[in-house]
Amino acid sequence: MSSERVEELKITIPTLTWIIIVTIALTVMGNVFVYFLPFPFTCNMNAGDLIATPGVDLLGIPFTVTLIIGALMYIPSARKYLTTTSLMLLYIVALASSAFANQDSPWREAFEPILGRVGTPEDAIRYVPEFVSPPREAAEALIRGTGSITAIPWGQLLPAIIWRFFTFAFFAGVSVGLISIFRRQWIDVERLAYPQVAIAYNAIIGVGEVRNPKWIGRSVFILGFLIGFGLELIRACIAFFPWFPDVYSWRTATCGPGTHHLLIPGTTWHYGLNKHTPFYALLLLAPLHSLFSVVFWGIIYEVASAAAVTLGYYSGYVDMGHCGKSWCGQNTPYAEPPLAFGSLVVGVTLGVFVMTIFHERQHIIMTLKMAFGGGRGERIEAEEPMSYRVAWMIFIGSFIVGIIVFMVAGMSLWASFIVILTGVVTWFTMSQLWGRIGFSNEPGYNFGPGFAKIFLWPTEYALPVTNTDRILAHTYVYELASHRPSVPWCTTFYTVLGSYKMASLMKVHPRNVVKIASISLIVAMLVACIMNVILPGVYGMGRTTCYTTNNLMGRVNHMWAVPSPRPMVDIAPWVAGGFVFMVVMSLLHVRFLWMPDPVMSIIAWDWIGGLHGTWMASLIVCIVKWLILRIGGSKFYEERAVPFAGGFILGAALNALIAGIGAFVTYRPI
Repeated sequence: MSSERVEELKITIPTLTWIIIVTIALTVMGNVFVYFLPFPFTCNMNAGDLIATPGVDLLGIPFTVTLIIGALMYIPSARKYLTTTSLMLLYIVALASSAFANQDSPWREAFEPILGRVGTPEDAIRYVPEFVSPPREAAEALIRGTGSITAIPWGQLLPAIIWRFFTFAFFAGVSVGLISIFRRQWIDVERLAYPQVAIAYNAIIGVGEVRNPKWIGRSVFILGFLIGFGLELIRACIAFFPWFPDVYSWRTATCGPGTHHLLIPGTTWHYGLNKHTPFYALLLLAPLHSLFSVVFWGIIYEVASAAAVTLGYYSGYVDMGHCGKSWCGQNTPYAEPPLAFGSLVVGVTLGVFVMTIFHERQHIIMTLKMAFGGGRGERIEAEEPMSYRVAWMIFIGSFIVGIIVFMVAGMSLWASFIVILTGVVTWFTMSQLWGRIGFSNEPGYNFGPGFAKIFLWPTEYALPVTNTDRILAHTYVYELASHRPSVPWCTTFYTVLGSYKMASLMKVHPRNVVKIASISLIVAMLVACIMNVILPGVYGMGRTTCYTTNNLMGRVNHMWAVPSPRPMVDIAPWVAGGFVFMVVMSLLHVRFLWMPDPVMSIIAWDWIGGLHGTWMASLIVCIVKWLILRIGGSKFYEERAVPFAGGFILGAALNALIAGIGAFVTYRPI
């Protein structure tokens, strides 16, 4: 591998200064953009989250920066500085900034504890210290706005800023340590696709080569850019102008952030059609087998649902609306026995984690021996960002720091440990889907709460809040540990993983990559915590469309309700069934590679497949990609389809940026 890496990022004082300055600038601008962006643009046309479909959440700042790079390429005096190394650095900084400048990180549900003392019942909020949820008068100042930075009650809010920062920061250490341990296996050995990183890489390559008439992908890159911009421009016009033809039926048949209803009356069909066109460009870079596997397991869901209804289960299910078939918490194959796919997903996800550890057991043992057993591996560690001893120590040390952070807030040792373990297991497992197909699910609605309850309250249900564990564990299992890929812990995890993958694609040694990612993340999360106070503190929450509540009981009730509104022991057969399914199918899939990948069942059986239309998108792209490979071959795909996808996503990014600016002008916040 060393012969493949031709460059190494050098960290000098001027470079470090620029890293900090650019991170601050991008994080500030990103938070301002998200905070003031009017509805509906904040939900489904957001430059901070280019594909707002939950489970996908393609962070947008790296693509905005790529557009800027493309413009700078036309300035000779600037072009000479845009080397492979500088492009790599800009990508890392942009990705880290985007991790804390999107609608879910640090806003939306993640912001709720700051305002929690206003709406949470007194008999529950009294178990939450004021450095977690500031005094009521401070929270009310953020809700109404003070009109001035100096009028913000900083003395009451500063402890919350500091504690909140540490809840983000320690997980950056967990991410750096854990991913550094597995980097070699996932990126160098298994060479997972990482479509979200691959499409960013191809966008960067495209803006660098588009001026070169000899580049074979030049015409399709430009074509992709124009089509991506044009298709998303149509969607922007539908949002801006009531008289504009509703080409996408966006105003009449759309569910969630952007799914078209595909309702077949009298049947169990529940899969919608995703209307986010950039999603299709992203999926074009996913392996064909992964797409096929999603389609296969989705058919299993439909066949099983039809059989259950025929046998007399789920009365009234066929008459439900499109959204209800996925979203409703009762009388659906997702929520209730005998199928209870939501509970099956908990077991399947746990099975993915266990089987990943099982398949990687030799690598884990090797790293432990090299770290603590006196084993030698100079050649292997020379290719790594750090020694395995350092990586393991960072991981373990950061985990311990996290436990201390939560215990300081009054949580028990066991609950603190389980909340963090939930985050580790969740995003370690979801990274397997993210690496293969480019997106995952919303584990905060099934696996995260289910996993935590297995260890905290396996036999209980709907316990009253009588201690800190029963309010903060619920809150942070959802808001940090498992909600969706755009929450703070996952964005941190994926930033480190994405930086390593981009380094591999650009043939840059990962040694200093991790240092730059770590510095940028720490700066971004600190700036984000401050922006969480400045923006509402000056303007008030009435000036933003960022969804949030001031009642932490919503998180408490949510955790008890999912994956099923009953004790975990009652749904243990389904959790165990999902686990056994995953273990058996994983062993078979290793032996027979042609078999559908069982990991993809998480996507097909979660409600993102139906409610957010990811199953139908996978089916369409699976067919299109199969035809491309069948007719044009792999060379045609690499030379034509891949640059097209890179250009498409850049065109969509440009539209999101222009539409966002237009929304500010047209629907200026009052």
